[in-house]
Amino acid sequence: MTQTGVPGSRVAARTPPAVRLGRATIVAFAVYLIIPTFAHYAESPQPGRVEGLVLAIAVLALYIAAGCTGPRGPWHRWAVGIMALLVYLPLPFLGEWWAASGVFLAAMALGILPRPYPLPAFLLVAVAETIKAMALGDVLWEGLSWTLSVSVAAIPLAGLTHFAETARLLYTTRIEFAALEVAAQRARAMSELEGILGSRLDAIAEQGRRVVADVDGDTEVVRKELGRMLDMARESQREMRSFAHREQRLPSEKPDDQK
Repeated sequence: MTQTGVPGSRVAARTPPAVRLGRATIVAFAVYLIIPTFAHYAESPQPGRVEGLVLAIAVLALYIAAGCTGPRGPWHRWAVGIMALLVYLPLPFLGEWWAASGVFLAAMALGILPRPYPLPAFLLVAVAETIKAMALGDVLWEGLSWTLSVSVAAIPLAGLTHFAETARLLYTTRIEFAALEVAAQRARAMSELEGILGSRLDAIAEQGRRVVADVDGDTEVVRKELGRMLDMARESQREMRSFAHREQRLPSEKPDDQK
């Protein structure tokens, strides 16, 4: 609930455990996949080792940034395009060890792009990986075997990315439903309060008219009428306090695990 009382999204104080677990697994698996490439360029005495290390870190950072953030937006599609450039442009300069970076592009195509693009994009990357392998000297069946290896590594990484994003969406939806429920309860309480106070105020007004009509009459009668008006006002005050307590006891918009 926003400060104006209108239902709105509220940022959670902490990321829920399922989302944290999914993102931590993405980071761990991505690091595991990039380690052989990183180790090769770290130990290689050949020219290009520094560029290879920098680009390997860039590929890893880009995938983690795209896979561990949500909701999916235009920048995620740009990230896939940037990943394609990082994977294929340096290949002539960095050699066959850089070919392993294609796993991250395949995982991004399958796990980050919105529907209906993931499958066509993944198939396009698979074709590109086969052509890349053949350009590096493999025959067709070896290129297909390489593409299969890339797919076997990319599909679990894409699955982990989907899991983390799905967990985030479910948690966000839960928060929104909780906010709507609280808003509905408050609206019902306010409607009930309005009805009760309206009837009380009408009764007090009617009693006031009687007092004015009898102002020249018996003093004792006027005193009693004024006492009844005071009792009605006190009863209305008690009811308002009761509703205020009920409002305070309404459930919070935050899920239980975030309190």
